[in-house]
Amino acid sequence: MPQGVLSLLGMLLTIGVVLVLAYWCTRLIARRGLPGLPGFPRSGEKAHENMALLWQRNVGKNERLVLVRVHSRCLLLGVTGGSIQVLTELSQEEAKQWLEGQPPGGDSAPSFAQILKGSFPSKK
Repeated sequence: MPQGVLSLLGMLLTIGVVLVLAYWCTRLIARRGLPGLPGFPRSGEKAHENMALLWQRNVGKNERLVLVRVHSRCLLLGVTGGSIQVLTELSQEEAKQWLEGQPPGGDSAPSFAQILKGSFPSKK
């Protein structure tokens, strides 16, 4: 075989090995986390069990209000491009409806599918 073909096969094999190792490493990190690095759950700890996004509303170009659950506490946060501030903590009575999955007022926004379905005339 010519030298060029062997060189090409060697490079393809090397790329394949690198891709397999990258896939294996990301799966390992997803399962175990990276202890000591902020933003990654520690081993045996799942981030989604400790914190959840309950609601968010845009109030400006780079500003929004966010309601999050952290363990058993509900916090209203003000999020801007440069900072995150705790505006208030909801009392147990106020947080009860949010934690049960029923936002107060019952005015849920329509889903994207509902909006899309309503914007096209139905075929009959």
